[in-house]
Amino acid sequence: MRIRNLKDEDGLLLTPLIDMIFLVVIFFMLNATLSLNPAIRVDLPPAYTSQAVIEDQIVVTLSRGGDIYIGRSQVSLERFPAELKQELSRLGLRKMILRADEATPYRLVVEIMDLARLSGLEAIALVTARKSMTE
Repeated sequence: MRIRNLKDEDGLLLTPLIDMIFLVVIFFMLNATLSLNPAIRVDLPPAYTSQAVIEDQIVVTLSRGGDIYIGRSQVSLERFPAELKQELSRLGLRKMILRADEATPYRLVVEIMDLARLSGLEAIALVTARKSMTE
């Protein structure tokens, strides 16, 4: 019977490197999703099940005053379907993220969602703020 000595091999340990790469990826994912459009101030309604958005999507924002934005461009309610269709064809997407201020009238939210579905969207995600269990 032969016994081999296990010898420490010199070289680069990959486990700590992979851990650091995962931490950097998580950092950028969180920062990219939390800053969808910082120029437009929206107070999002809180929800316990809120999740981070990690996909590139079309972002529609409804402000407290009823202003409508596609990305960073402000559009009127009448021009919204045409502008959304143009954005859908340009990006080749069928999903939309809707950021609505918690004080936005429910009627406007439903109208925007209805117009978006008529424009050819397959899915609409609503953005909320994360609510902790202590609140």
